[in-house]
Amino acid sequence: MKKILIITLLILVSIIKISKAVENSEFPKWINELHSNAVKTLQVKVNISHINLPDSIEEGKYFVFCLKGEGKLKTIPDPFEAMHKMFSSNGWKCIIKYDADGPGSSSFAYEKGNYFCNILVETDSNCDDEETGHVPSKFRFEIYCREK
Repeated sequence: MKKILIITLLILVSIIKISKAVENSEFPKWINELHSNAVKTLQVKVNISHINLPDSIEEGKYFVFCLKGEGKLKTIPDPFEAMHKMFSSNGWKCIIKYDADGPGSSSFAYEKGNYFCNILVETDSNCDDEETGHVPSKFRFEIYCREK
């Protein structure tokens, strides 16, 4: 009985791993690599999807991939810096014209070869955090990518 249970568990784990591999095979290698780097760097579950989102700066261009996730500031105290390091340490070049900052949020872009990504990172903070005593504890991110 114990052997059957162990074999069943091993089969289920194999099926899950195979289904994840098949699921990710619909995305190009560079997106899967970016996904893997995001999971390792930000220590969160990262969802990948196909999208059709117009680029707000380059007319006629559309982002076609999206990676999204949420994490805790306790685990990653500075998700903005972590995201910049993730891209820059993997050969991506920062594109300044996409930079924008707000209270508790930052948007920036990177390119590598023929690939381009626009990144948004936000924390659960507000302008009145100091007045209300709110202490940010979470972050979320969205990475929109396309070929140039």
